[in-house]
Amino acid sequence: MKFALYSDIHAQVPQLNAVQAAVDKENVDKEIVVGDLIMLGPEPEKVVDNIRSRKNTDVVVGNLDLWVVNKRWETHQPKSPHQAWMFEMAKQTRERLSEEQLKWLKMLPFSLSYMAEPGHEFLIFHGTPHEIGDESALPLRLSEEKVKAHLTGVTADIMAHGHIHGPSVRKIGEQTIVCAAAVGMSWDGDPRPSYAIVEYMGDGKWDARVERVEFDCEEQASFNENCWIENGDRIAGMIRSGYFWNPDHMPH
Repeated sequence: MKFALYSDIHAQVPQLNAVQAAVDKENVDKEIVVGDLIMLGPEPEKVVDNIRSRKNTDVVVGNLDLWVVNKRWETHQPKSPHQAWMFEMAKQTRERLSEEQLKWLKMLPFSLSYMAEPGHEFLIFHGTPHEIGDESALPLRLSEEKVKAHLTGVTADIMAHGHIHGPSVRKIGEQTIVCAAAVGMSWDGDPRPSYAIVEYMGDGKWDARVERVEFDCEEQASFNENCWIENGDRIAGMIRSGYFWNPDHMPH
């Protein structure tokens, strides 16, 4: 079975179209969207409609999807000016979505599991197997021991996640971890959108790779710079550069 995975679309339509065009050529059995469809972008309603209409596609929820759905700004005090900016964006994002779209987002699962053969599981989640991404994550800088601590109780051969905005394939002991992110904007220095391919080869063997998609970012960066989002220049800078807008304070 062959899977295509992509995540962290962040309400960016052209990047999503570019990734999906590449995925269409991969001849996969299943597409999986690994959360954060919305926030940090100008067109959440179009992205939700796109994914809902996409055939043979499963979706897990991301932490920022839940910020919007659960009105996080009503239940949490911002810890910083950056978070206050994000809370206001979440509120405005919600105003652009219909009740039907919000209900669909609310029903998305935390994780998905596929059993290629008995004893050979593929587990997909947004942040970590046990946390949506608000408190913990799996960035590449974590040591193997720290990653193992996040995987307590997980027996899957292979896992995939999003959230950290830098695609990779990493071996942790006998397990493989794939990061499929990100479509909307990268934070690893390569501004090109990304996706991942995971394929079960039989006899307990899996193949995993990440791919980048060529994308002319300038028009979409300018669109973000001048859209309804306050400080849209921060988002535009990430689209152009492939780095988090405040590199001294990476969010995870």
